[in-house]
Amino acid sequence: MEIIILTACEIRLYGADTVQKISAYQLFTITFIFQLGTTIIFGFGGTAGREAWIAELISCSLGVIIILIYTTLMRMNPGLSLVEWFPAQLGRWIGTPIAFLYPLLFLYTVGRIVADIRDMVSTTILNNTPLLLITGLFVIIIAYCVYGGAQIIARLGEIFFPIVILIFSIEIILLFSSGVMHITNIEPVLEHGWGPIWNVVYPAGITQPFGETLALAMIWPLSKTPSKVMKITVLSTLLSGIMIACLDIFVISVFGGVFSRFLYPLYTLLSLISVGKFIENLQMFGVLYFLMTALLKGAIYMYAALKGVQQLTKLKSYHALMIPGCIIALVLGMTMSQNITEHIYYHHFKILVPYVWVPLFIILPAVLLMVTWFRQLKK
Repeated sequence: MEIIILTACEIRLYGADTVQKISAYQLFTITFIFQLGTTIIFGFGGTAGREAWIAELISCSLGVIIILIYTTLMRMNPGLSLVEWFPAQLGRWIGTPIAFLYPLLFLYTVGRIVADIRDMVSTTILNNTPLLLITGLFVIIIAYCVYGGAQIIARLGEIFFPIVILIFSIEIILLFSSGVMHITNIEPVLEHGWGPIWNVVYPAGITQPFGETLALAMIWPLSKTPSKVMKITVLSTLLSGIMIACLDIFVISVFGGVFSRFLYPLYTLLSLISVGKFIENLQMFGVLYFLMTALLKGAIYMYAALKGVQQLTKLKSYHALMIPGCIIALVLGMTMSQNITEHIYYHHFKILVPYVWVPLFIILPAVLLMVTWFRQLKK
């Protein structure tokens, strides 16, 4: 309720079409939580077994390189957003169609996040609640946040960040106090060699969540300190990567290599916490954890999608696109998959990552960087 009241006040304060700027701290918080996103819901690198944490650290290191490409493009195209880079460097006829791919991808990803929430909430805490009610409320909250603009999303990041860190810290203390962790479960390291690790790292590991950070290029031009965007983004990437690796270590130290069999490993881990038969059943904190990160990630993606279409079509405001965008996201979230197996293991790993994310998050930015560099050399 406090968040909703604060958001409503901010919308009235800043107005719908006011040019909004975000601080360095706000950018750090939304980047950090965005990268946690839905990754902490499903865990990271389950197919790597006990070496999942190693795969995460390698993915984070390579992800930093990808993010350096993004932030370098931002510096070479000062004041322009992601969808404006391509027309500026490739021309209107080539660059504009390519740029349109990104808002479409972002809107589709909002639908995937809605589907994630649909499956998680209905599976864990609200088994008998109609799915349309769960997804509908989630989309309405996203729409409410996005309507206020980047400043409201940034304020949500400021609110969520200390809560996420506090829950993470309490989780560590309670896990050690419960005596369920056995660090020896991490061994043997590299039991099956580097093969399973590299299969996790590329392409899925470096594109989610690190390649997805490209969506924030729609917000970077609003930073009060553009010169610090690269430093802030790299720092938040390192911290989020370390946090995800720590979560992997916690899960592995409890369940060993079989943690990959759990659909929501962190949720399952929280169910094992028991301190003096008094502090128990903390799964609700896990769900709160997940909902906050998913909400902020969904809001950023929705904002990036609508703002991108607005800039490419020269609309005065993106608010006219709110209702159509939310309806599309809701329909996608309800219909894109029949079950969690199809949603994750088929649509995500078999189609989305290799055929969509790799071209849009790695290949096209790399090509654009080379084109921009050659064009600037000629000047």
